[in-house]
Parts: sequence; structure tokens; C-alpha cells
Amino acid sequence: MSELPVRHVFVYAALALAGHYFPRHENGGLLAPFREAAFFAARKPQAWDGWHRLDHEARRRVADVMALAPAELADAKAFAVAARSLLGALDDDVEQHRAAVLRPFILAGDIPSRADAARPHVGGDLLAYVDRITARFRRPSARQQPADFAGPGVWHTQKVYVTGEGWVHGKLTIPTYPDFVAAPDHSTLPTVSTVPYTPEISPTVKELLDAAALVERRYDSDTERYLHDTLARLFSKLHCEESSSVVEVMRLIAGRTQILNAPTGTGKTVLVRVLASWFALQGLRIALVVPDVKATLSTAWDISADLEFLHQDGHLEQRATCVPLMSPNRRQERALKSAALIREDPHYPGEWGKRGQRDIDNLAYGCAQERFLDTAGTYPSGRENCFTLQREGAFASCPWIPRCDKFAPIYAACGAAVVVTNHHNFIDGNLKIGLNLDGRPTRGVTVREFALRTCHAVVIDEIDQFQSNLIDKCATHIVLHSRRPWTSAPQQFDTDAKHMPIRVESSLVNSVSHVRLMAEFLLLSICHGALHLTASDDEHTTQQRSGHQNAGWRLAHARDRELIGLLFPGAVAEGESIPPELFGKLDALLPERYGASSLLAGQDNGLDRGWDDVRRALDVLTAPRGHDFLDLVKLELHGLLADTIPDARSRSRAINLLVVRGYLKELDTSLTTLRDHVQQLRHSGLSSANRILEAVHPRAVNSILPLGMLGRAITGYRVTGLDNKEKDAELSAQNISGDPHTYVSELGGLVSLLTARVERPVVGLSATAYFPQAVREHVHAPVAWWMTDAQARSIVAESHKITYGSGHPLMGESIRISGTHPAGKPSALIELGTRLYETKISQKIEKLRRKDPDRARVILAANSYEQCAYLALGLSRAKGFNHRVCVAVPSDDPTRYARYLPSETLARPVTPEQFEDFPAYGDILIAPLSVIARGLNIVVATRSAVQSIYLCTRPPLTIDEPAWMYGSVNAAGMSVLPDGGSGDPAEVLRAAGEQAWQQLGLILRSPTQFSAMTPTLQEQVIAGMLVNLIQLAGRARRGGTDMNLHLVDYAFQDETWSSDLVTIIKRIHSRWPPEVQHRMNDLYGEALGAFLSYAGIDPNQV
Repeated sequence: MSELPVRHVFVYAALALAGHYFPRHENGGLLAPFREAAFFAARKPQAWDGWHRLDHEARRRVADVMALAPAELADAKAFAVAARSLLGALDDDVEQHRAAVLRPFILAGDIPSRADAARPHVGGDLLAYVDRITARFRRPSARQQPADFAGPGVWHTQKVYVTGEGWVHGKLTIPTYPDFVAAPDHSTLPTVSTVPYTPEISPTVKELLDAAALVERRYDSDTERYLHDTLARLFSKLHCEESSSVVEVMRLIAGRTQILNAPTGTGKTVLVRVLASWFALQGLRIALVVPDVKATLSTAWDISADLEFLHQDGHLEQRATCVPLMSPNRRQERALKSAALIREDPHYPGEWGKRGQRDIDNLAYGCAQERFLDTAGTYPSGRENCFTLQREGAFASCPWIPRCDKFAPIYAACGAAVVVTNHHNFIDGNLKIGLNLDGRPTRGVTVREFALRTCHAVVIDEIDQFQSNLIDKCATHIVLHSRRPWTSAPQQFDTDAKHMPIRVESSLVNSVSHVRLMAEFLLLSICHGALHLTASDDEHTTQQRSGHQNAGWRLAHARDRELIGLLFPGAVAEGESIPPELFGKLDALLPERYGASSLLAGQDNGLDRGWDDVRRALDVLTAPRGHDFLDLVKLELHGLLADTIPDARSRSRAINLLVVRGYLKELDTSLTTLRDHVQQLRHSGLSSANRILEAVHPRAVNSILPLGMLGRAITGYRVTGLDNKEKDAELSAQNISGDPHTYVSELGGLVSLLTARVERPVVGLSATAYFPQAVREHVHAPVAWWMTDAQARSIVAESHKITYGSGHPLMGESIRISGTHPAGKPSALIELGTRLYETKISQKIEKLRRKDPDRARVILAANSYEQCAYLALGLSRAKGFNHRVCVAVPSDDPTRYARYLPSETLARPVTPEQFEDFPAYGDILIAPLSVIARGLNIVVATRSAVQSIYLCTRPPLTIDEPAWMYGSVNAAGMSVLPDGGSGDPAEVLRAAGEQAWQQLGLILRSPTQFSAMTPTLQEQVIAGMLVNLIQLAGRARRGGTDMNLHLVDYAFQDETWSSDLVTIIKRIHSRWPPEVQHRMNDLYGEALGAFLSYAGIDPNQV
């Protein structure tokens, strides 16, 4: 008997859960309602007030069902259709009578095609039935085994395209050795087991302080023995949601994400370090997730030394280790960069000290294959043939993997007490090599699964930044068409589909074929200039190359404001929001399915019949039936729109926008359909299906929580390679989906259950995890512990009006950078650097030298490395210039902006990795805000070496970047969910989805220029900026110091259109209800007060 398809299993299991948890009783019998069953496909347990009342086993059962859910069945209507069809609504009477006794549910009501519930017919307990039908997915055999290792002989290597070299491919001859006459088996893979479920881990404060005192004994100097005192100060001021008294125990509870919010520099890093030692002393494993590779290496270095000391001092009977776990893909590249920064002592060549041991030793590796390869070209580091050796149609893994330095950290991590990884690797990393997991060889283990399955707890540093990174990772990239043969996903689909059963190929053929048709025709039309993806109509358009007219990402709706202005002149005034009905008019010009489902407009589109010919002309392009109608359609549209748009140039622009919008909308829908179909293949076990899944299967967030509050994806498109379009032209799509906010709030709960079938304690640390209007950073999880920033006057924020100097054409006018035309920014930045030094900075440094010489340094922050270069040039031209300047340059290409920089004798270039050494050779550091906001650690001893930071350019404040847009939309839906959930989760999720769609409509209707932006969107982008400024200010206050934040760009102060920072902070504050005001004051104290004072609000009144 064949097994039920995954989709059918989910429908039956969801109905059983709905019948048990949301039963409906009619005519004395129990019914399972479809609406509530669809809730289990949404994977949003926080919407249900019963979720946390379930025990661990019950939550695991529900998660098992959710893991099988096709994303589209989260829609109640779609679930109802699927259930009715599965339960026989389409059968005739005879078929239904025969099948009724075999089906586990019977449609309720007299009219099967309208049934909204089903009567259980499972012959027993509903939950036991769920366990039976989902059992096969819990078998170890349900997971794929790793590929076999290659043995001696000749193997073909992969064919890869390397920029500058072309295609690289060849063969590998593996020799025979006395101890290597056959391929190794899977027993040589690392071995690991799932750690049992632990509901609570509760280190007491005394135990943690004792551990700190033990660890710091390894230092000889009293100045280095700061762990105990720092931790004691943190706990003396730490508050807890469970108690109004002093915190005595940290209850780490499985199934939740718990937040510890405390100002930067107050001891959170010390707490993480001491927790690692405490876990090792208790015989437990812990995973630490830090922001980046640099933090991974430094954290692992300190903890490794701590654990070694504890062993040597007799506190650990067995040696415990700490392992930095990083993605192998770019490790060698990072090793070379780190090595380039090392300055050898000429008396001790080859001695690289701490940086060599901490960084190079953990990053660098060699490849044993190199001497046995015979290839055309050289495989770059990170793309070695570790898993792509091929012979007789079968793939094999490199036999040197068990002894390879590239994968040594994975072997070491399996036996370590502490595993340290970075945000991106935890979110998106894969162990690659396979594991002997719970006694069975298993492939495809992600870093997230490894941490949640094998560690007792997970601690995430900078959890708000982690969430922001997650939002970026919601995007998946797919090449839709390329001039490079067989490199686009739809072309590969066609080939792979031929190796699948006919029923599988038939489910893909329509969506794959339509995606190919639309993508290929759009790219080729752009290549020969018939269409443009992003071109605008200005005096430079005709002089631009095609690549400039098609640069950047484009959403199907992104140019709707411009198109509406052309097609319906006078309907929207400049700077006003677009009425929803105008979107309905636009959608009515597209194929009927779009007009019928416009989610931004009402039913009546208000178009007269004169527009029907326009719609029919556009319809022809999406269903050409073998002909190229583009030129004919464009000519016909010119005639149809001549009266509406008399100007021929504007009319051409409108036609281009209309046609491109039509293609992109077709691609939106076809890609969504394709993704839904491919999701059904994830349990097929077919290698060809896996190749398809690797191309379009959502990763990271999307693979666990495929649907956000919007209920569908947002897709952007981009064209590249037009400089050499015959060979390199490429159309790609960026699809953004998933639920990053739920991922973070449920990381220890549902996400852990879906990943490893066990709940874990997850603790997130940050100084800015709670800020409701910061849509990317605000974490929707309870703040379990917090420390109020109570250091009086430790932050002072003030603005400066810097004007153009004498001799300048704009003499006396305020210097504005943000909002200035790109062509004018370089000269404005140079003038700002000059005038800022002459009027402020030189005096500031001299004053600090008299008052606090260890901190007589300042930082100038800009938005990019190029802007930093112009500021440095301006400083070097200032009258009386006599201070040491360091200017940031990118690590990957330090000379990229060298042509803009002054001589190195005037401004020393430094990479971010060298910032920590800045106090030794600089007075002024110029760096991008995005680099230093969370990565600034410039100290002398334990005190911050920088007293003042000058924000020279207002950060980019945009709402049309796809990731920010998605974060805003998803956060809007999250804000609707009640704390603790609801007894009617389906209704709550419907309301959340409605709010998310309203937010998307608000964004699409709003002008994108900041000064004209819808007020609530202005507040959201400013809130995100304030989070970065609070982070930056905190890093300049390490060691209990104070700092001044100077807002220099006049864009901060310009009150035109009420878009100045003071006005917007006042609006943000006015929207906080009393409980939010109280919470914000509790969490931020003086840091919040500094910005409220800047805006003229008395912090004492909050």
C-alpha cells in the first residue's frame, strides 16, 4: 500500500488537532473546523493562548504537524478547498458511499462542496491518530545519509566559473597508500547526540560570581582581574520581571526567548564569558552566538583560556574546550586578510603573536587535493571539490575530510563544552560534512540544528542586530535567465524534471515554463533596448548607458506612483498619498486574475470601457502563443494613450512602465506558484528534487517559517551584466518571505521544535532590544532582565550649524549633506570637513587633552567609505591642521577610494580590523556609521578612548529597500497579536494579515523622499536610526565614561516640511502609551533622556 502524500497527511493531522483543541459540537457530535485547522499551517503559535499551557510533548506533537504544512494551506479558504477535495466533495454518490468508510474524516453538512468542518472517523483518540500518521516522518531513515567518500582512482571534478579564469574543471587522481586502499566509511564522520530536554537551567548569582572569581585568578595583574567586580555591579543593578527584589538566580527556561537588556559597557560580555565557564563546570554544553567572525575568534580565545585554567587549577576534572565554528566558505580569504594586517617584528620573523594564534590558526587551511589535481585553471579557496567528485554518475566526498583543517572545527565542536559561532553562520550555515547523529549518518545538519540539538542552552549577543540580519536573510536569490548557458534555475528545472515521476513533472511544467517565457523575453527585450527596468525620464536619460537605466532592484509595484501620475493626471497632488482606488485602476489593466484579487484596492476600479483595449493589448504579451507582439503592442498603446498623455516622451515612459509592470506581476505569481509546488518535493528523497530545492527552497527563516504576517512574499528584480550583455546579461529575482520576528521570539520554542524536536532556553542580550517603532530591531519577546541606564549626564546630544566659509559661493549657508544632489555631495563633504575642524574639532581635542588626555580623541561618522575620504580631504585642508587623522578604508579593497584621500602623511588609512589600535596613532577617526555603530571597541585599559562623536551625514532613511519594507510590514502584523495569545487564533491572524497589507499599501502609496514621507514611516526609519545612535553612544562610554554626540549635517535640523529630528522625536514620544513610556524609561534611562532633551522634552516628566 502506497504512503499518503505529505499534503494529505497534513490535512488529516491538522483536522485531528483542530477537533481536539478547537472542537465544534453540532447535533451531539464533535466536528473539526477547517478555519481552525488552517491555523496549524501558519506556524504562529504565539497567536494562541493555549500554546504555553501545553506540556512539552504536546507542543512537540503540534510542531510535528506544522512541519508538514504546505504554506498555501495557511489560508482558510485554501485549506477548505483542499479538505473538501480530499474528503470526497467532488465524488459522485456511489464513490462517496464506498470511500466514506475508509476516510478518517467525513464532511459535515448536507452539501459537501460547502462544508466548513469534518466529523472525525479515526476510531479512537485524535492525538493518538496524529502520532500514528506522522510517525514515518520521525524515523531516522527519513533523513538523507551523507555521500560516500571517494576511494583511490580517477575522479572528475566540478565545473565552476571563476571570474578572470573562465570555466575550471578537470580530474583528481587519488593514490593508494598502505593505510588507504579503499574509501573510508561513515564511521570517520564526527559523532554527536541530541541533548535531553531540560525544562529549566538556573545558575544562581552566587555561583556565577564564584565562577568569575575563579576564572580571573589566571591573571597576574589586578587591572586584568575585573570579571568579578564587573559582574557584581551588573547584578546589583539588574531587575527581573519575576521579582521586585535583587536578582538571585537566572532562570533560563526552555521554550522561550528571554531578553536581557542592559546598556553597552555594563558587563553583558563578561556575563556571557562567565556563563560559558559555569556551564562547563556543571558538565553542560552551551552555544554562544556573537555578531561576527571577529567576535567569534576573540570570544573563543578568552573562553578557551578560561577553561584551560579551570582544568589546570583542578576545578574541571576533564579538559573542556571552546571551539569557534565558522563557515568554511571564506575562511581562507579571511585568513589572508588577517595575515596582511600583521606587522612582524624584524628580530622575530614568523612570530605573529596573539593575532596569529587567535585568528590565523583558526582560519587558515590547506587542501590535500592540490598536488593530485589535473585541471584547467585553479579552484578558488572555499570552492574546493570537497563533495563534488564524480565517477560513473555518482558523487562522492573527499576522503581527506576527516583530517582536513577546513573541517576540523566541526569535529572539535562535537566534543566541546562551548561552541561559539556568528549570527550569519547560525542563521544560514550548514555543517556540510554530515554527522553520526544519534547513531545514524545524517547529512544536511544546519548550524542552527547543531546548536539547538546538541547544546543545553543558546545565548545570542546583540539579539536586535541578529533579528535585523534575519530580515536580510529572508531574501532568497534566484537567476531567472542568463546569457551564460544553463546557469539559470528555470533551465535547470526543465532538465531535472525529466528525472522525476510524471505526476511530479506535471505539477511543475506550467509554472516553470511560464517563468522561463516571461523572464527570457523580459531580459532579451532589455538587452536590445526595447524595455528598461528602472529608467526615468530626465535630461540625462538619453545619454545614459543601458546598464544605468536598469540598475538596482525593482518591485512590481515600485513605480506605481509615477505610472498613476502619467495615466491619471491630476488624480494625486505632489507629496500626497495615493488613494487605494487608484491601485485598483492599475490592476484592472492587467490580466483578470490580478484585477479580481487586488489587495490594495476595492472592488470597483472606476475605469471606463475605453481602457479595455489597453488591458487586451497587455494581455497579449503574457500569452503570446509563439509570437513576438512587443513592438505591435507598444505601437497600439501609443495610439490608445495619445489623448491621455499628449507628450510622446512621457507616453513612451508610461508604456515602458506598464509593460514591465505586467511582466513583473506575471513573474511574481508564477514564482510563488513554483515555490509552493517545489515545497511539496522536500520529502521525495530524489536527488534531482534536491537540486531544485537548493535553487529555490527558502533558507534560514523561510525554511522554518515560510509565511510572514503578509501571507505571501515580496519579490524584487534586477538586471546585471549589461556591460557585456552578449555573454553576461542576467535577470535575477530576490524573493523575501518568512517571519523573522516570530523566528526570534520563538527561537527556543517552535523554531527549536521544528529544527530539533526539543525546546531549549534561549537568552538574547542587547542594549536596544526593546524599541517598538524600530521595525527591524524591536524584539517581540519578553524582557526578563534589565538594567536602567542611571549614569547622570553620561550622554549629551547636541546639534551644530556648520556654514560654508568665506570665499565659497554659498558662504553663510548651512552645510547640508543628506538630500543634496549626488553631484554636489563631494564638495559639500570637503567643505564640512574643513569648517568642522576649524570651528569645533581642533578646540575640542585641545580641551580634552587638558581635562582627560587618555580620551582626547573624536570620531567623525559618515555613511560610506567614499564620504569618509572626502571628509578626510576637507580636514587636511583646514587652517591650522595639526592633528593625527585615521580614515577607514574597506578591508576587501583598501585602495578603492585612494584617489579621493589626502596623502598618508595627513590621513592614515585603517581597516575596521585596525580600529582597536587607533589610540596609538590617531586623534581623529573618520569611519562609516554602519561599521562603528556596533563594532566600536576603542579603549585605553578599560575606559573608552573616545569622548566625542560627530555625525556628519544623516544616515540613509529609505522605505523602498525591499528588506526594510518587509520588516516594516511584518512588524505591523506582529503588533496586532495580543500578549499571551487569543482563544481564537485564526481571527487574530486574519487581523494581523489585514494590518500587514494595510502597512504595505501605506508604504507603496507614500512618497519615498524623506521630507515628504508619510509621518508614521518617517518615525519608523528615525527609530531605527536612534537605535544605532544609542548603540554608538554606549560604545563610547565603556568603563563608566561620558560622551558627547554632535549632530552636524543640517538635514538633522532643517524644519522645512517638519522633517527635522526634533519634530520627529516629539512625534515618536507622543505615540507611546503610558506603559510604553514607563518601559522605555526603565530600560534606557539617561540614554533616552539625552535624545528627549535634544528634542526639548523634559526626561523627568516621562
